[in-house]
Amino acid sequence: MKKITLTLAATIIIMFFSGCDKYHRDRYTGTWDFVTEMVYYNEGENPYEYVVIKRDTIYYTGKISMGNYENQLIIKYSESDEVFTGIDKDGYIGHKTAIQNGPCGKFESKNKMHLTLRWGQYVPFEGDTDYRFDYIIGTKKGRR
Repeated sequence: MKKITLTLAATIIIMFFSGCDKYHRDRYTGTWDFVTEMVYYNEGENPYEYVVIKRDTIYYTGKISMGNYENQLIIKYSESDEVFTGIDKDGYIGHKTAIQNGPCGKFESKNKMHLTLRWGQYVPFEGDTDYRFDYIIGTKKGRR
């Protein structure tokens, strides 16, 4: 009887840990309403100084879907913009720090998120703009 109990307990533990997505990315997938402030900058005279050229705010109903890797999400937050990014077990999107290294943000809950992206000179912009920062706030549609 003791052997059966131990075997059953071991089986349950193995099934629990093998079936768990520690990143819980499936809770964030679905249709989202995004409000994105796009701020266009040029470099200033001093290092890390940015001069605002223009601002746009867009409202878009987009999607968050799972990427190809265990901790990857695809966030389509405007008609022409999407980002492939990682998520950790605490809901942090991309890097917890340094926007220079890529996206940074967090799922505050399964229905709310914020994200900041920095697009550099390799992205074609209108006019003389050097950089674009996207400040994104998302609210999940549907079941909460």
